Amino acid sequence: MKTIARLSLILFCSSLLLAQQTTSSTQVLVFTHVTVIDATGAEAKPDMTVVIRDGRIAELGRSGKIRPPKGARVVDASGKFLIPGLWDMHVHQWNKEAFFPLFIANGVTGVRDMFSPLPQIKQWRADVAAGTTIGPHIVAAGIIVDGPNPPCAPCSIAVGNAAEGRKAVLTVKEMGSDFIMHRC
Repeated sequence: MKTIARLSLILFCSSLLLAQQTTSSTQVLVFTHVTVIDATGAEAKPDMTVVIRDGRIAELGRSGKIRPPKGARVVDASGKFLIPGLWDMHVHQWNKEAFFPLFIANGVTGVRDMFSPLPQIKQWRADVAAGTTIGPHIVAAGIIVDGPNPPCAPCSIAVGNAAEGRKAVLTVKEMGSDFIMHRC
C-alpha cells in the first residue's frame, strides 16, 4: 500500500512539473476532483477544484461549484492530494542540476540556504524567475558572521566584539543576504 501511495505522489508531482513546464504564466491551470490538505489541522477536503492563475491560487471550491475558465488547462486529479509547498529550512551549497528536480518532485517549493555564495544563489533565482529552470524559491544567508576564530575563514566574517558584529551585519546585508547566519 505504501508503494502505491508513493507512486501516486510521484506521478502527481511529475504532472505538476509537466504542468509548470508547459503552462505559461498567463494560462490558467485547474485541478479538479483533488483532495486538498491545507496543513492547518483541518480535515482533508475531498473532491475540490483549485484554479491557479499567474502562479497563485485564484479560486478554490467544491468540484461541482467551480467551473474551469475557458481555455484553462484542466488536470483530473481524482485520487490525488494537493498540499501547500514544503520548505527545507537548512540547505548548503548544492548542485542545481541534481537537487532542484528532487526538491520539486518531493513537494519542496522553497529552501533556506544557510551558506552558499550569493552570486550563485542570485543567478539560480534569476533562472527560476525567468522560467529557464524549474526550482524552489530560495532565501539565503550568504557569508556567515562568525566568532573571532572561524573554522572556515573564507566562508565567514570574523567578529570579536559588538562593533565588529554590527559592521559585519551591514556588510552581509549589502551583499544581498536575506537573513544573517551567525555562529559565535
